[in-house]
Amino acid sequence: MKKILIYRNCSLGDFIVSLPAINLIKSFNPKSKIYLASQIPVKKPHVKPSHIPLKKKLIDKFIYFNYGKINFVKFLNIIKKNNFEKIYYLNAFESKKKLIRDYLIFSILGIKNKIGFEFEKYNYQKFNETYYLCKRVKKKLNYNDFLIENFLKNTKFFSKKKFITISFGGKNILKKWSSNNWEKLVMSIIENIPNIKIYIVGSRNEYKLAEKLRIKKSKSIINLCGKTNIKKLVDVIGNSSYHISHDDGTMHIASTFQKKSVSIFGKSTAEKGRWFPLNPNLKIFFGNKVNNINLKSVKKKIIKDIKSI
Repeated sequence: MKKILIYRNCSLGDFIVSLPAINLIKSFNPKSKIYLASQIPVKKPHVKPSHIPLKKKLIDKFIYFNYGKINFVKFLNIIKKNNFEKIYYLNAFESKKKLIRDYLIFSILGIKNKIGFEFEKYNYQKFNETYYLCKRVKKKLNYNDFLIENFLKNTKFFSKKKFITISFGGKNILKKWSSNNWEKLVMSIIENIPNIKIYIVGSRNEYKLAEKLRIKKSKSIINLCGKTNIKKLVDVIGNSSYHISHDDGTMHIASTFQKKSVSIFGKSTAEKGRWFPLNPNLKIFFGNKVNNINLKSVKKKIIKDIKSI
């Protein structure tokens, strides 16, 4: 059986936005074994792509490596031993130098057919990351080729009443709204909609703030920070009626289900529009400085939305 390699360094959100491109690769190589190679951090908590529940099998085997010469050499040996027929390069373009370096590495390792190594300046004001990843795989795209809905699998999550989900986590400080803003927002939602049920999701890093809010409003808030694996996280968000978050992985989860949602988007090193999901039910509040995003406007939009669901 022929083997195909996909190279993509993936966080939770990175993997989700690449799913349509991976699906195209699978459809073009139905009888081949698909491998995904991904670099993961050593110390930081990280969701591995293999843990993310999918409706259909797109990847047959995952290859992980981390920073450091020894691990990288092991990774190169694995690639060489597998004799891949071709590679689809879905990594982010950082510079021509790195692109040429990676091209040469995979050439030396014996992979003759190399797809997706074109260095282009993308117009993220027009299309998002998912579109351009698909464009590397298939030159003439149909609209359905780059839609991300219906890739994630969720099961029915038990709840007697409708609930919303909130995630105020994230790794990039440039994208994070202040704790004070989040506290005021959550309190305002509960004051205006007293019977609301809120599930706060995230990592252990968000546990303290979530617990502070839960103690204040124990009847309305359930703190799930640090208590869910990725499958349970997908189940909770997939069954929620509304989702509120930063520009993080949970935003992309909600968008795969086309959830009505709001995202607080601060400018990072990425171009504006690059990570905007293709979700007509998502309202993005964008600011060059995230804490300049107007709390009053965000509250007004969210409270109006929740009252209508």
